[in-house]
Amino acid sequence: MEYKVCKSEEVPDNSMKVISIQGSNILVCRSNNQLFALDNSCPHRGASLSKGETKGTKIICYMHDFEYDLISGKLLHIPSKWNDQNPNWKKSDNLLLFQISEKNGQIYIQL
Repeated sequence: MEYKVCKSEEVPDNSMKVISIQGSNILVCRSNNQLFALDNSCPHRGASLSKGETKGTKIICYMHDFEYDLISGKLLHIPSKWNDQNPNWKKSDNLLLFQISEKNGQIYIQL
């Protein structure tokens, strides 16, 4: 189902906005003029990704600096400061991504 979530102007370039849809917190971000939509919960330990930062097509979680690809959802990088951690602690799922589109000054998300 497609949801109209906000006006395009509410998500300028290099910004993020959390939208609640059907009880889920979805993070809408625009980075390098590309739109992305993902679950706001980090797949590593559940931190709010909206507190992190985007760099091009990557998002970096503020809590442990795990870096994810906004296109594929895959974990790209774990900082070396966590090398001594238990392997189970370093495990992470991929980001949960959603289809996003922009039409006539409005942003839509497909759930």
